[in-house]
Amino acid sequence: MQRKIWVVFCLVLPVLLVLPPPVVSAQDQPIRIIFMHHSTGQGLIEQGGVRAAFTDLGYEFWDHGYNGDGLVDAEGTWLGVNWEMPDDNTDPDGWERIFNQPVTDPPANTFSHMLEYDVIIFKSCFPNADIQTEEQFETYQSYFSSIRDLIAQHPDKLFVALTIPPLTPNSTSPEAAARARRWAEYLTSPEFLQDIPNLVVFDFYTLLADDQGYLRADYRPDDESDSHPNERANQTVGPLFVDFVDQAIQAFVPGSVPRIDEAEAAVEMSRIEDFETVDFSNVWWTYVNEESSIFDCQLADSGFESDHALQVTFDIQAGGGAGCGGEVIPTPAWSEASGITFQLRADTPDLVVRVTLGLADDSNPDAVPFEVEFRTEGEDWSTVTLWWNQFYKPDWVGDAGVDEFDPSKAIWISVNVGYWEEAQKGTVWIDNFSLVE
Repeated sequence: MQRKIWVVFCLVLPVLLVLPPPVVSAQDQPIRIIFMHHSTGQGLIEQGGVRAAFTDLGYEFWDHGYNGDGLVDAEGTWLGVNWEMPDDNTDPDGWERIFNQPVTDPPANTFSHMLEYDVIIFKSCFPNADIQTEEQFETYQSYFSSIRDLIAQHPDKLFVALTIPPLTPNSTSPEAAARARRWAEYLTSPEFLQDIPNLVVFDFYTLLADDQGYLRADYRPDDESDSHPNERANQTVGPLFVDFVDQAIQAFVPGSVPRIDEAEAAVEMSRIEDFETVDFSNVWWTYVNEESSIFDCQLADSGFESDHALQVTFDIQAGGGAGCGGEVIPTPAWSEASGITFQLRADTPDLVVRVTLGLADDSNPDAVPFEVEFRTEGEDWSTVTLWWNQFYKPDWVGDAGVDEFDPSKAIWISVNVGYWEEAQKGTVWIDNFSLVE
C-alpha cells in the first residue's frame, strides 16, 4: 500500500498506517474497473489486449469512450448507452468539471456513474500535450489540484490517472514538448500525489516519449501528423498498464494478498531467508512498544514444505506494535529484482502484518524503514509478493533519512504486527523470503 507506492481518455491521467475503507474484500464479487477514454484509450484496449488481461486476472473491466460510442461491458459488448459526458470533454478542464458533479443515487451524471465502480481510470486526449505557455501549465495544475482533492473525498474507490501521451514532432513545438514532459513529471511527483492513498498515476507519457519529448519514431503511425500510438506501442504498453493497475489494486485493497499467479513459475527466485539455519539467539532481534502487549518470535517445527518457518505469536492492544527481524546482505540481485515474495499462513484472518526493509543511510545509523502493510487471509499457506513500488516510508519516521526506496541499500528485514485502531491477537507463520527477479 504504497503512498507513492508511483480512467483513460484520448489521454489518460494519471499506503499506510491508516487503511482506507475496502474497495472489496477477497471474498466479495469481482473488482469492477471502469476506464474512461477516447481514441488513444481504445487503441490501448483493443491492440494491447487489456480487456482479456484484466479478465484473466479475475477483474470485470468496463470502458466508456466518446458519447457516440458509450459504455462497453466486461464481455466487450457495446451497450448502446452513454453517460452524457459534458461536451465529450476529457481535457483537464473537462475532468475538473466532471469530478465536481454532485453525486446522485441513482446516477444522474458522469461522475455518479463512475463511482458505481471500484477502480476508476481516467485520461485526457493527446492534443493536451501541446502545452503552449507557463500559464496553461499552471492552469492544468489548478484543475488537477481540484481533482485530487475531490478524489480524496471518496477513499473507498481507487483512482488511476494517466499522464498525457506525447505528440509527433510536427504536431507540437520543442518548448511545448518540454512542458508536456514536466507535466508528466509533476503528476507522478509527491508534490501532486500528496500521499493520497486512493490515487495512483500511470506514466503513459514516459513509456511513449523519446528523449526530445515527442512520440517515439517506432510508436508513430505512418501518417506523421497522427499522434495516436501505433499497434506496436499499444502491444508494448498494454501489459505494463494492466500490471500497474493490478499491483495498485492489490496494494490498495485491505484483505487481499498481492498476487504473482502464473508469473510465479516464470521468475527465478533468489533466497533471502528460509529459516532453516537462522540462529535467533544471535541474529534476529525483537521489540515490543507497549508493556501490556505479549509477543513471541521463534522458529516453528515445520514450515512450507520445509522443516522450519518463522512463527510470530502476539496479543497486542490497540495502538501497540511489536516485531522481529534480522540482517540481510543485499547482492546485485536486489537492484535487478522487482520485489520480494514469501509463504504465509495465519490462525486468524484479517490480522495486520507489516514487512519492513531498513535502508542504510549515512545520516541514520539505525537505517531508514520502508514497509508494506497487508492483512492475513486464512490457515492455508499462500504466496505473498510485495513489489518494490509498494514500499513506503512510514509517517512516524518524519523527514529523517532517505526518502526514495532503493532495495540495494537494504540491511535488515523485519516482520511487524499490531494495529493502531484495534487489538490484534493470533499467530502467523512466514517462510522462504526470496527476491522476485
